[in-house]
Amino acid sequence: MNDSVKTETEQAQPAEKTAEKAKRKFFSASNIAKIGMFAALTTVLYYFPKFPIVALFPSFLELNFSDIPALIGTFSLGPVAGAIIVFVKFLLKLPATSTMCVGELSDLVCGLAFVIPAGIIYRRHRTFRGALAGLAVGMVSSVVFSMISNRFVIVPAYVKLMGFPMEAIVGMLTPIFSSCTAENFYSYYIPFSVLPFNLLRCLIASVVTLLLYKRISILLNKF
Repeated sequence: MNDSVKTETEQAQPAEKTAEKAKRKFFSASNIAKIGMFAALTTVLYYFPKFPIVALFPSFLELNFSDIPALIGTFSLGPVAGAIIVFVKFLLKLPATSTMCVGELSDLVCGLAFVIPAGIIYRRHRTFRGALAGLAVGMVSSVVFSMISNRFVIVPAYVKLMGFPMEAIVGMLTPIFSSCTAENFYSYYIPFSVLPFNLLRCLIASVVTLLLYKRISILLNKF
C-alpha cells in the first residue's frame, strides 16, 4: 500500500513541475512584453484608422482593424494571451467611453469570441489548415455574438439607458433601406447591416493575419 501511494505521488510530482514550468514560461518578461505590445497595437488600431462605409452600412458601424494584432498575438502566444490582449484593450477604452460602457462590453465579448476559438484550434493544429479552421470558427462565433449583442444589448441600451430616440436610429438606416421603420427595424438592421458588416470585419482581419503571422512570428521568436 505504501509503495503504491509513493508511486502515485512520484508520478504526480513531474506533472506539477511541468505545469509550474509552463506557467513561469507564459508569464516570462518576454511574453508579458509581447502581450503588452499587441494590446497597445490593438487599442491604437481601434481608434485609427476607423471609418464608416456609408454606401453600405449605417454611419455608426465603423470599420477598424483592431482584431488583427489580437489574432496575431493569439496565434503567437496562445488563446489565453489573446484573451488578455482583448481584455486590456477593453480596459484602455473605458476612460473614453461614450456609451456607458455598453459598446465596450459588446466589443469585448465579440473580440473574445473571435480570438479564443481561433487560438484553441490553432494551438492544437499548428498548420495552415488549422489556422483557416480556427479563423473560420472564430469568425462565425464573433458574428453570432455581434448579432445577439446588437439585438438585445446595444440598441436597447442606447434607447432605454441613454435616452437616444429610436426614430433617430431608424433615420440612420433609412438612407440605405427606405422602407425601414421602428416596427421592422431589427428585420433590416440585424441581417442586412450587422451580419454583413461583421463578416467583412472578421474576413479582413483573418486575411491580413494569414498574410502577416508567419513573418511576425519569426521576429517574435528572436526575443
